Amino acid sequence: LQTSLEQKQKSLQNVDSTTDVESITAELENTALPLLEILRCVLPYVAHFANNQGALLAHQFGGLSRMLRLYVALGYALPGGGGDASSRKKTKGEKKSSRGGGSGGNALLRQLLKVATTLLLVAPPGVSEKEMAKILHSTIVPMFHDARPKVRKAAWGCGMEIVVVASSSSSLADNDASDDDNSDIVKKVQGQRKTVADFLWEYCHAVITNYSPSSNGKEASGKLIHVLRFLNGALPYADNARIRIRFGEGCLGLLGGGDGKTKRKGEVSTEVVKETLMTLLSCLEKTEREQELDEDDDDVMTRKTSGAAMGGAEEVPKFAARSLAFLLQHRPNNANSAAGGGDINVVYGRCLSACMEQMLGKSRNRDDGNEEVPPSKLLALKLLPNVFKSMLHLCEAGSGGEDASNEHAESCGTEFNRFVSRTVPIVASHTMDDGADAKLRRVASEVLPQCIPILSREAMHIKYRNAWGSILSGGYATFTSTLATCLLQKRESGGDDSELEDNVQSWIKTLVSSLLRLHGDVAKDGTARTAVEYAT
Repeated sequence: LQTSLEQKQKSLQNVDSTTDVESITAELENTALPLLEILRCVLPYVAHFANNQGALLAHQFGGLSRMLRLYVALGYALPGGGGDASSRKKTKGEKKSSRGGGSGGNALLRQLLKVATTLLLVAPPGVSEKEMAKILHSTIVPMFHDARPKVRKAAWGCGMEIVVVASSSSSLADNDASDDDNSDIVKKVQGQRKTVADFLWEYCHAVITNYSPSSNGKEASGKLIHVLRFLNGALPYADNARIRIRFGEGCLGLLGGGDGKTKRKGEVSTEVVKETLMTLLSCLEKTEREQELDEDDDDVMTRKTSGAAMGGAEEVPKFAARSLAFLLQHRPNNANSAAGGGDINVVYGRCLSACMEQMLGKSRNRDDGNEEVPPSKLLALKLLPNVFKSMLHLCEAGSGGEDASNEHAESCGTEFNRFVSRTVPIVASHTMDDGADAKLRRVASEVLPQCIPILSREAMHIKYRNAWGSILSGGYATFTSTLATCLLQKRESGGDDSELEDNVQSWIKTLVSSLLRLHGDVAKDGTARTAVEYAT
């Protein structure tokens, strides 16, 4: 590989014809790319602790790092690679050769990404953090922002692989811990992988915190968008909840809030707002591990120990409370625009719903069921009517054409239905459960009737006509049927709370009567009448 690299560098200096460019590209495909793939396959065996604890790779790590960095420079120097060679005028043949998606610098850079990722993940304990940071920031990180989608997405995929392996390496260490001779090596390798992942997190956080739309707006926005899209896929695999919280605070800062320490001048573009909300959603949504813990209703100790193992899991509901308060007060201005407003509304609604789910979820540090109710859960109940209104207002007719308006109403209506189906049963159970905490039951009993006028009056307004087909048969019907189910269960249990039963029966009657009244008002509107009939 080193010999091939030296030949390419000499040849590239004298490139002056299409034939030379094609010969260099062909030589890359015939020699360098296969050799790089062989190197990638060999690295795990050379680094294995049974092979003299990877001493050979540790000794040659610096040389491999220099070679990979030189090959990256070669990839960008080839025509179409965005380097020095791209600044000169190209012939028709060069343009034709550089357009090939699987040849030349494009394929070389993607292969280098694979080799660099493998090298970082299998590096033996003798390699210094400085060397690992150098190869990471010289290969994978710069390609996060490559102009070519294939290279850029390949770099994101390599970053994802590092994050996933680093987060799952703890279980690998547990499996190998039985061998005392190798347990120390496994732990050191695990620590190195987490260190590389931390380098990635720090770079992404620096891009977010240093962003300013007023300076180098287009370039800075493009760089930020690339990082946000990577984080959107990588954050759910973070091995520590504090990482998600940290980036979530950064997203609030981009949207104009945060901790107030950073003030940004200039208006943030619609695309930046959308990607920021998507990343915030990744910070707020429950991971697969958290969902498994919530489904385990009986094993309290498992929830406690697993919550501690995730690191900072008890802080997530508190962050969700801060996010919910901010989002209710700062709906993105771009959400009202015709271009991209519908998408922003949908993501904004998902963020509100995710905040409520985190705040209403089970506590992960309790020893029994007699401790005080978390403040975040009480706050979620108190803010339920406000969130109801905000979710419903997202379903208003958009400013685009009829087709765009219908699509927007259907998408936002779906999010409204999802919100109702996930939150109302929890609130209703707190209201009807005699064994629930007294304070929790009292607050739930106070806020639930405040949601009735929002559905029976506001949702019936003509401005939500395009969304009736979705919200009436979805969220409206779910809300009503949940109350009816809870009332039947209350009566079957034989509980002596006639006042509560009368109130619930009155709420159900109000909702049904409002729906029947709307059916009479829209008798001549076929589309609206059909929506009401589906709901009934």
